[in-house]
Amino acid sequence: MKKFFKKYTPNRDTVKSNKMLNFLGSSLFHEELWKFNRISFCRATAIGVFLGWMPMLFQMIPAAYFAVVFRANLPLSVAGVWISNPITMPPMMYFAYLFGNKLLGLNPTYESFTMDAEWFMNAFGNIWEPLLFGCVIIGIVSSVVGYLIMHLLWKIYAYKRLKKMK
Repeated sequence: MKKFFKKYTPNRDTVKSNKMLNFLGSSLFHEELWKFNRISFCRATAIGVFLGWMPMLFQMIPAAYFAVVFRANLPLSVAGVWISNPITMPPMMYFAYLFGNKLLGLNPTYESFTMDAEWFMNAFGNIWEPLLFGCVIIGIVSSVVGYLIMHLLWKIYAYKRLKKMK
C-alpha cells in the first residue's frame, strides 16, 4: 500500500521545485505532510472525506489547509475530496438534503426539480439549511468511518507484511 501511494503521489522535493507554490511558504513542505504512515493516512482520509461532502467549490484548498494544520498526508487529503466530482456531487447533495430534512423534521418543499439557475436561486432559501445540516452530519460520520477503515486496512497490511517477513 505504501509503495502504491509513493509511486503515484508527488514527493516533497518535486512540489518544492514548483515555482508557482512558493507563495505558500515553508509550511507546505513540513516533513509530516509527506510521510506515508498510519496516522498521517488516517487523518488525511478523514479530512478528505469530510470536505468531499461539503457543498462548496475548490474543496482541495481547505483540504490542503487542514492537512497542514493537522499534519496529515497532504496528497491523500487533497485526493480524498475527489469522492465528490461532477458525476457524484448531485446525488450526494440530494441525499444530504433529504437526510437533513429528515433530521430537522422538515418535509421537502419541492416535489419537482428542474436543472436551471432560476429554479435553484428561487429554491435556495428553503434548501440551504437541511442541505448544509445533512452534509455536515454525513461528512462527520463518513470521516470517522473512513478513518477507522483506513486504520483497519493499515493494520491488516502491517500484519500481512510482518507475517511475510517471518
